Amino acid sequence: MDPTMVASAVRIGAALGSGAEVEWDEVFDAITGAVPDVCAAQVTGWDPVARGFVILAERGYSRTISQDLAHELPRTRWGGQLFDSAVPLLMDDAPHNFRDSPHYQENLRPAGLEDGLSAALRLGQQRVVGILHINASVQASFGERTRSFVNELETAFARRVDPLRSPRFDAWFGPEWTASRLVPGGIPLPLADRQPSPLADDPKVQAIGAAFGELGVGTVAFLWPGPDGWYRVRLLRVTEGSRTGVILATAPYANTMGLTAREIDVATGIVAGLSNQAIAEGLVVSRRTVETYVERLLGKLDCQSRGEAAGVAARAGIIRPNPDGVGDLNRLTRGSEPRWP
Repeated sequence: MDPTMVASAVRIGAALGSGAEVEWDEVFDAITGAVPDVCAAQVTGWDPVARGFVILAERGYSRTISQDLAHELPRTRWGGQLFDSAVPLLMDDAPHNFRDSPHYQENLRPAGLEDGLSAALRLGQQRVVGILHINASVQASFGERTRSFVNELETAFARRVDPLRSPRFDAWFGPEWTASRLVPGGIPLPLADRQPSPLADDPKVQAIGAAFGELGVGTVAFLWPGPDGWYRVRLLRVTEGSRTGVILATAPYANTMGLTAREIDVATGIVAGLSNQAIAEGLVVSRRTVETYVERLLGKLDCQSRGEAAGVAARAGIIRPNPDGVGDLNRLTRGSEPRWP
């Protein structure tokens, strides 16, 4: 690449960054700096749940063209050619005379978009995670120089739009955490570079995740028994384009306090604000039994009062949600923030 393109590539790399937010305006400005004829650009990401492409950022397109590029073009023979190509495709590379297609004749040409380049953003050899489109108002604006520039940036773009990668999650959770994206009615998907959660296939955990996704809160922490002991669990609501959904994060729980399953259930009732009588009814035990568990909890949590124990248990995630018992999620998450961390 020439020095101008190298400088633009550096700007794009900085704008894509490694945090949760991408400075897309800076990315598009840098593309235009390297390829001055660019007058419109769009980046989409693949949503594995909706099974379609989601517009992540764009500039310069009308709504009609935007929707056509994101949702219609990928399903055509021209889209298939793009996905089969190992390099970005120029408009005149496309087979079957793309300029005679309705996409060009009915949308691009009337808008004055006479040249274009599209790149399938893929990780590895097969997994397409998004598409980059750029257009110009003059024919033959793009050539091998532009193709080479975009080709060098494909991996960086792909990593940032990958729906199974969560930069914000990676920034806050260490390597001991496994993670899966919960798919309503489908098979959970492991996050990129993470081992899948051992609880992802648990129907009860999936049901809790589905209920959590409807609450509009950012996160909830709790404990859950797994095949080889207890786990710390975090449900996280993500609203980032094609990444939107619920992440199930898990890590082994050492349980140094020696908490029993029943004590965790009683702690859940306390956090939910239930009386001892209500906890007893929910757990189908006597009130005296609950009082005994409360006394044990105060000792194990090193708390002087029920209210203090509720605060400690809530902050430490010493609860176990259960829609049919004392662990109603609405009560356990009241007052929670809509975002995390």
